[in-house]
Amino acid sequence: MIEEFWVSILGSVAAAIVTASFVPQIIRGYRTKHLGDVSYLLMITICIGMSLWIGYGIIKQDLVIIGANISTIALNVILLVLKVKYSK
Repeated sequence: MIEEFWVSILGSVAAAIVTASFVPQIIRGYRTKHLGDVSYLLMITICIGMSLWIGYGIIKQDLVIIGANISTIALNVILLVLKVKYSK
């Protein structure tokens, strides 16, 4: 049982780091109102990949995978909205 605990901790830390990686870009985009260097294709591809990961997490019944990818999609959508808003 201890092994499962540590695997869950490892997954949670990894998920938190990947999810948090979007925050600096969102903050910078909000402050500068410039997201010209952020690719629409990148954001769409990330959303597709994360959606597939959510499906995988549901099949595996892994809340860490599901939660992390839902959070990452939410941050990615925020970034996409900022890009659309400031591209006008």
